[in-house]
Amino acid sequence: MPKALALTETNPYTALTLKQKNYVEARLQGLNMSASARAAGCTGTCVHSTAQSMERSPKVRAAIKWLINQSTLNIEELTKSDVLTGMMDAVEAAATSAELVMAWREIGKLLGSYEPERKILEIHDYSQDELKEVSDRELLRLAGGKMQDVVEAEFEEIEDA
Repeated sequence: MPKALALTETNPYTALTLKQKNYVEARLQGLNMSASARAAGCTGTCVHSTAQSMERSPKVRAAIKWLINQSTLNIEELTKSDVLTGMMDAVEAAATSAELVMAWREIGKLLGSYEPERKILEIHDYSQDELKEVSDRELLRLAGGKMQDVVEAEFEEIEDA
């Protein structure tokens, strides 16, 4: 890596001009080179040439790499607890009932509240042939469940060791 692009502990983004900062921010939001040049304030015929020079600029490239590295570090450090804390903040900040419901829905998803309950039923009192003849109702009774609780069921034969 050329010395000019070597990342240091200081933020290379702070050394950019306002136009360069706007370009970098647009690129990090996923815009292409031309759209990023427009976001940086370029119009007309200068859009393409400005985009090209920004992409070649060691300062701009270093800032983009540094910011991507910083965001990756922050994402890797994010825990389920952090997300839950953020969602609880959203609950407290909700201005409407719809926002409140959306925040609680996301918390429910995070905590797995919408996952169907899985039950594994091991039956040893029947032979394989007898088990194939047992009705669904009888299997539900053995499992302690109700028909309306069942979303999906499957039969798996397990060899005795």
